[in-house]
Amino acid sequence: MGIMSRSLEHFQESVIRKMTRKAIENDAINLSQGMPDFSPPLELIEGIKEGLDEEKHQYSVTYGRTDLREKISEKLQDYNKLVVDPYNELTITCGASEAIASSILAITNPGDEILILEPWYENYVPITYLAQGKPVFVSLSKENYSIDEEVLKNSINKKTKATIINSPHNPTGKVFSPEDFKIISDLCIDHDIIVITDEIYEHIIFDGLKHLSIGSFDSMKERTITISGFSKTFSVTGWRIGYVAANQELMNGIRKVHDYLTVCAPSLLQYATLKVFDLSPVYYNELINRYQKNRDFLHSQLLSLGMDVFNPQGAYYMFADISQFGMNDIEFANYLVKDEGVATVPGSSFYMNNRLGNNPGSNYVRFSFSQKLETLQNAADRIKKRLI
Repeated sequence: MGIMSRSLEHFQESVIRKMTRKAIENDAINLSQGMPDFSPPLELIEGIKEGLDEEKHQYSVTYGRTDLREKISEKLQDYNKLVVDPYNELTITCGASEAIASSILAITNPGDEILILEPWYENYVPITYLAQGKPVFVSLSKENYSIDEEVLKNSINKKTKATIINSPHNPTGKVFSPEDFKIISDLCIDHDIIVITDEIYEHIIFDGLKHLSIGSFDSMKERTITISGFSKTFSVTGWRIGYVAANQELMNGIRKVHDYLTVCAPSLLQYATLKVFDLSPVYYNELINRYQKNRDFLHSQLLSLGMDVFNPQGAYYMFADISQFGMNDIEFANYLVKDEGVATVPGSSFYMNNRLGNNPGSNYVRFSFSQKLETLQNAADRIKKRLI
């Protein structure tokens, strides 16, 4: 009898975190992990200091501070158009990743199928396997990563329990349209499917586009689990403060899993996070402007290198086709980090191998543009030394 769980056979360690380690080993600029190299808002730093003075060191209520849940509920109504009871339908988690894990573990029975849009963020698949579910991969259109209604419809059967949506999308930066969400919502209603929606990049959207939460669509509130957090919007990726909202029946199950996974999110950081609700709209406008400038710069630089690049509409990642360089994604990523001092993520980590054993992501790498513009300029200069 083997020592380890058979579930582990289906996945590997995080490639994203692996590339961060390679960046450190090679003294490279890290454009692999979405990790800003600038300070968060001063209000958050002051919140930490105030929390230390107030000695906020012990457990909070398992579901999170009541005042923080109340503030998030107000935000969900104003920004996401979701009416959420902060006392029974909302839980503070250790980042959006824990919210995703708690949600999948809470709803999945052995053999349940979970639809995952491909390419996908790497956390979704391992958690599905750990929950003894079966991931079913639904390819987005190759042209613009939109939802193909027939492909999605043909992926549904009696075993389909849920689908996971990520908008703005990681790794492509796609912002799904109202038409995309209408396709998903209609099929989920028709087939009684739960939607888990990862909206962690909800405030990082470009070109005047607006964020949409599928839970706000007609008849979707009762079947939608909405997940977000503070790490991306406020540049505190190490704080691990997220949240999950769902109707009370779903939330009762999610809370049970959350309780035994983590007990509660860090109390001091919950206290400090309250300060973000004092920020003015100017902060969010400046956030968008910062990342849109970064996007425009990196997009132009990669195009000048001859790469075919989808211009992201949100988040802070760029998915680039590197097939013209005669290397697959892993070879190219290893070359960049070791020889040029720039870390990226191989595209194959966002796809599953097809029946022929080929990986659709083998011609792509993902760049992050979450850093300062000067950092991106330095990275572009390093890459250009040999690729041009």
